Amino acid sequence: MENKCSILVVDDMVGPREALRMILKNKHEVVTAEDGENALECLGKKDFYVAIIDIKMAGMDGLQLLKKIKEKKPDTEVILMTAYASVDTAKNALRYGALDYLIKPFDHKDVIDIVEKGVAKRREQLKTRLEIERLHIATSELSKKVDDARRNIESHYASTVKALLATIDAKDQYTRGHSERVARFSAFLAEKTGFQHDKILSLEQAALIHDIGKIGVEGHILKKPGSLDSCEFDEIRKHPMIGAKIITSVDFLQDMKPIILCHHERFDGSGFPDGIKGSAIPLSARIVAVADAVDAMLCDRPYRPAMALDHVKEELTLMAGKQFDPEIVSVVINSGLLECYSGIFDFQHS
Repeated sequence: MENKCSILVVDDMVGPREALRMILKNKHEVVTAEDGENALECLGKKDFYVAIIDIKMAGMDGLQLLKKIKEKKPDTEVILMTAYASVDTAKNALRYGALDYLIKPFDHKDVIDIVEKGVAKRREQLKTRLEIERLHIATSELSKKVDDARRNIESHYASTVKALLATIDAKDQYTRGHSERVARFSAFLAEKTGFQHDKILSLEQAALIHDIGKIGVEGHILKKPGSLDSCEFDEIRKHPMIGAKIITSVDFLQDMKPIILCHHERFDGSGFPDGIKGSAIPLSARIVAVADAVDAMLCDRPYRPAMALDHVKEELTLMAGKQFDPEIVSVVINSGLLECYSGIFDFQHS
């Protein structure tokens, strides 16, 4: 059996007040109030499904009370009573938010029908609210599951990247530490270039695996101490495309594809694999290209020793507009970033 609903009856005349209480008491919990002020006190103490209010009352009239109820308890369904039914009365009642109105002397059945309509509407409101709350809880739980899944993916991603880097390092001794340094310098450079924090993090993660395609290059080519012949160089030129292909089936790595694919494109269009130039090369790839070259110049290579800072600056200036984006080169040279990075580099490898 359903619990009784609370009904508030407000009338400054005891007769109608008691008549309504007697009609409704068997099915509902009925509270009566003799004026608007008393009714507002009752509303402050508990919630009512329906309020039945006489329009003509001394002091605060029914329409004034209706407006106050809708301000304080907007979900309460209000039925107005009047002995002088008119179109204006109906219009005012509905305009201020009343559900319906009763005409005095009221019919027993009309009272039951209109009150039940109000109770049903309020129950539907409560049901909707509970459903919204349930959906909110379900959404929060789903959001938590999504966050947990994302953290799990990120954890697996980090482990996967480490495994891939270890695989590259095993094939090419030069890359040992190179990818981490390029990622770090790329992040520094992206910050100087005005990237937002989340974009910097994304670029840094992509730079970390920019040479992943070297997994598909023969080890003897990667480790060759001297100059490469044309066939060997053709094999090396394949590693950006190999890298892009490796991550193709991994959805959450797709944002990294431009860096992996384009970090050997040159600003003048003479790079590989596609020979794109200028602004057609993604900015993130142009940044990584400079960071990659800077780290290479600062490292000992089988065919030459590490370059001094002044020599690195000369090479960057010489290749600005050819191999590198001149604006990025300008940031590297004029921001003190190169000296800062070199200091970190020397410290890490002293």
